[in-house]
Amino acid sequence: MNKIKEQKEIRNVLDKIKFNSLSGNKINHFFSYESETESHIRKKFEVFLKLRKAGYNVLCEPIFKSGIRMDLLAWKEGIFSCYEIMESETMEKLLEKCKKYPEEINMIPIKTEQDINDLELL
Repeated sequence: MNKIKEQKEIRNVLDKIKFNSLSGNKINHFFSYESETESHIRKKFEVFLKLRKAGYNVLCEPIFKSGIRMDLLAWKEGIFSCYEIMESETMEKLLEKCKKYPEEINMIPIKTEQDINDLELL
């Protein structure tokens, strides 16, 4: 993908996110909520680190203008993926939630440590 097209793809998705000082939406900064379980936070942080080491940009807990929120949004070379840590969520509930995500974003569920180890990154 050429650089201009890549930048347009990135801008197209980022324009759909609410950026403000209260949401924690800072690119490449880890963020968690007090209400998250320790296990959820640890898995989210492991995925975050793996993505950053592979050269991805990452947003933790981005909130879209539509109101939908995801655990991690990562992108590299204009390709976006959402990483959802599944602690108590069922796959059915997660798939329903994903229908509200922007269509440019691929969803990757993370349930176990093995899922983290098996992540295939660009």
